[in-house]
Amino acid sequence: MLAVLADYGAFAHDLVPASALPDAFRALLDHGKSMTAVLTDHWRAEIVAEVACHTLAGGTAALVRRVVLMTEPARLPVEIAEIRVEPGAFDGALLRRLAGTSVPFGRSLQREGIAFATEPVAFFKVTAAGSLAEAGRVEEGTVLFGRKARLLGRDGRLLAETVEILPRA
Repeated sequence: MLAVLADYGAFAHDLVPASALPDAFRALLDHGKSMTAVLTDHWRAEIVAEVACHTLAGGTAALVRRVVLMTEPARLPVEIAEIRVEPGAFDGALLRRLAGTSVPFGRSLQREGIAFATEPVAFFKVTAAGSLAEAGRVEEGTVLFGRKARLLGRDGRLLAETVEILPRA
């Protein structure tokens, strides 16, 4: 799942405990809420998704969606993320609606009436370089923090997994 880091040219990352995250990043990463809602509250702005790519697939994921979340209207990147929807979690029509929309994934689920909880699984830090620095609009060498998380349905079943990297807090 952390392959998204390699795709952005960030081959090395270090797992860290939540307690090692800087306070500002910890407040944004160490919770069980919708990341979209947390970022909206923190940045006091509408959050939109710029979809870098999406693939409706089979096998290990029904949908893979890579996005950069940005504030609106300033277009400040506040998250780089990849979402992998579990096969069978949603029907095909819903997956097609979720795939390319500029609405962030969590907000899309809420609009569809799908309740979910977020379960952080791991936290990490990575040094921005190349396309990761470019996507986050940060200087190369900037230390970024992120998490791997699971989105769980009301019944506890796995809906999706995500990797979320914050270029700023």
